[in-house]
Amino acid sequence: NTLHALIEGGAVEDDSAERLKQFTATKKKAEDGDPEAMCDLGDWYLCGMNGLHKDMKLSYVWCSKAADHNSVRGMADKGFQLHFGAGVDKDEVTGAALLGIAAGRDHAFSCYILGTHSYKGTLGLPKDHKFAKYWLSKALELIQDGEDNGRGMAIDDIEACERMLKELEGGTEMPP
Repeated sequence: NTLHALIEGGAVEDDSAERLKQFTATKKKAEDGDPEAMCDLGDWYLCGMNGLHKDMKLSYVWCSKAADHNSVRGMADKGFQLHFGAGVDKDEVTGAALLGIAAGRDHAFSCYILGTHSYKGTLGLPKDHKFAKYWLSKALELIQDGEDNGRGMAIDDIEACERMLKELEGGTEMPP
């Protein structure tokens, strides 16, 4: 198409040209069955990144495809969207189950979610500080060792994880 011709010819050299190239290459990989590319598309649509408009339904489609390809990251993303009803009808049980599978397969953010909700007694989980400590410790360990099967955790989430662990070890509780 014309835009591709302009990019190829060097007439368009800004950030949007690079994003289009990246999107086109990633979409091709995803359509060819690459689960990581499927997850990337799912994330981009979920957050409105790389020049895409937010589209939670398309995000869910790509995360589901990745999960169907046995991607740990895909399972975590699909579980998150199902649990919170982001782009799909809410299904807390299946969402929590997928997050649990992903956590068991070393997805740090899923470990963090399980630990946080075990600490608070939310997400359908009972308040269980021993369980919370296990999952929060595992999340930090995976991040620190560089063995996360996901895309990492935000600094705010890492700090929250450390704070909850400190409170659990000190016997104090965070306010709700």
